[in-house]
Amino acid sequence: MEVYTAVLAETEQALAAQHGLALSEFDVLVNIPREGVRQGELTHRVVLSQSAVSRLVVRLERRGLVTRENDARDSRGVVVHLTAQGRAVLHPAIRTNAEIVERSFADWFTPEELAALDAGFTRLLTARAVAP
Repeated sequence: MEVYTAVLAETEQALAAQHGLALSEFDVLVNIPREGVRQGELTHRVVLSQSAVSRLVVRLERRGLVTRENDARDSRGVVVHLTAQGRAVLHPAIRTNAEIVERSFADWFTPEELAALDAGFTRLLTARAVAP
């Protein structure tokens, strides 16, 4: 928890200072694929409640970073897309995030240790995905 908290705090500070993004905004933007994503699916991709994602998407739309449109396949759904401006903000923010994770976490492990961590976390995520 201490390492997680430290890396998260550094990431949050850098994203705000360098890219004008809150951590939750970055989380939403980085989880929108090129083809867009239904807003309900986006809720499952991030660690925010459905109402928090809805409010955040509205804020991101007001800033010109995303667009929302009715789902052509299901009129009850909304599809969220990154705008060109959203991509322009997101891509350097991804690099900033990666640099922090490498410097504050990954650089402290050998390639073998990173492979073991990857295998362990992948197993945990897979188990959680199929657990009732």
